[in-house]
Formats: sequence, C-alpha cells, structure tokens
Amino acid sequence: MSVAELARAWVEQYSKSERDRDDNFFAMMDCERELREEDPDKAIDLIVEILKIETNPVMLSLLAAGPLEDVISMETIDRIEREAAADKRFHDLLGGVWYYRAPDELKARLDALVGQNRW
Repeated sequence: MSVAELARAWVEQYSKSERDRDDNFFAMMDCERELREEDPDKAIDLIVEILKIETNPVMLSLLAAGPLEDVISMETIDRIEREAAADKRFHDLLGGVWYYRAPDELKARLDALVGQNRW
C-alpha cells in the first residue's frame, strides 16, 4: 500500500467503534508497529499524510497519543523538528504527546517545540 492508502485505512479503522473493529484494525496496529520499528521515517510520513485528510479532534488525539508519541525518539527528533517547523498542524499535534518519561535531552527538545501548546 502507498502511504496515502495507509492513511485512509488508518482513518477508516480508527473511526470504527470498538465493537465494530475486526482483524483489519489489528492488522493496522501491526503495520504501525512494524513501521515504527523498521522504518520510522515512513511512520512519520504516515502521520503527515493522516493530517492531510483528518480534522476530527478525537482522531487527532488518537494520532498524537498513538503513532506520533510512539515514533518520537532521539533517532527521529531531527525529523520531528523539521516537520513541526514546516507544518503548523503537525506542530499542534505535538501538544497531545506525553513524553515525561523521555530521556532528558529528548525531553528538552520536545519542551522547546511544544512550549505551552500542551493539550
């Protein structure tokens, strides 16, 4: 699947109520994990693509507290900073990330990015 197709599938699966979720939802969760572990840049590409098509605050909170929060690390922080500088919606999405357990250096960089923009 292309990143755009994955983004549409993510929105479709996470829009379903818990009782309506099926194996496709769990396949999407597996895909997120694989991207995060094997290709974090593509995981960030997916987040950016989802932001292009999704505006629902509930869905954005799931995106922030899930895929975005999970992909942030010392290995990805440079890309996170670039995306936040280039895209206001991405920057705003960082306000929904909890990172209090992050290493001090990562926490400092995220604090500088997020500022008072916490949800």
